[in-house]
Amino acid sequence: MKIKIIIDSAATISEELVKKYNLGVVNLKINWEEENIKDKLEEGDLFEKMKQTTFKTGPKTSQPSVGDFKKAFEDAFSEGFEEIICLTMSSVMSGTYNSAFQALKFLSKEKQEKISLIDTFSADGGEGLIILKTVELLLSEKERKEIVSEIEAFKSKVLVVGFMQDPKWIERNGRLSKTGATLIRQAEKIGIRPLLTLKKGKVAVTALKFKAKDKIESVLKEIKDHIKDEKAVLVITHANIQKEAENLEQRIKAECPNIEILYVEKLNPIIGCHLGPESIICSYYIK
Repeated sequence: MKIKIIIDSAATISEELVKKYNLGVVNLKINWEEENIKDKLEEGDLFEKMKQTTFKTGPKTSQPSVGDFKKAFEDAFSEGFEEIICLTMSSVMSGTYNSAFQALKFLSKEKQEKISLIDTFSADGGEGLIILKTVELLLSEKERKEIVSEIEAFKSKVLVVGFMQDPKWIERNGRLSKTGATLIRQAEKIGIRPLLTLKKGKVAVTALKFKAKDKIESVLKEIKDHIKDEKAVLVITHANIQKEAENLEQRIKAECPNIEILYVEKLNPIIGCHLGPESIICSYYIK
């Protein structure tokens, strides 16, 4: 059975991998009227704008339309695919999953039955790992329903942790509560850096790490404390801090030979809108 994998643009995954596995991508949209930014743009352009802006607003994202998903599904069938697995970012953070769900209603019942929707309850590199696991299962020639069942069990194993430079961006976009943002600011004043994670599909402050001036050391310690000597798979994403990301990559390779690093990528603009410049994220799962 020929199966098409469709994803959304909230997943941080390289263009090379998207092309290699012929993934269909449905784009979320970006709008920042004050800075005249709309839709697609380079990651660096966005982060530089965010650092230099004098406006008290920030870039906002919007979910794909029902029509966007309907077109993606119809295009896949017209290309000769017989079934579809569609993975979206966390429904707690975005209406993207709902748009995909509503799009099914505009297809024939026969086509609806050939499409499986998966709410990853993740985003960024975490969503990327779930997508790559789906690809792995597909390449092993498993059937759609079996793949979906395994991914539903697998997705809760994927953890996303990291640090942002300034909580104002994620607070402005409503992905972190005012209380959470206040906690971050107060902690940083006394030399503590709050660790962010995705918990039940939503951004949360879950731990406080000392050495606030050293994000890399703090991320590395968190990874070591959780993974220990177990085998794990990990990806690193960052908001225009390539040298720090590469430093983290080298530290992990040298100190944690049990961890396989799949890739290091810049945060895509959809996630970067919320985390802001100089953020760094590690997404991983224990085998």
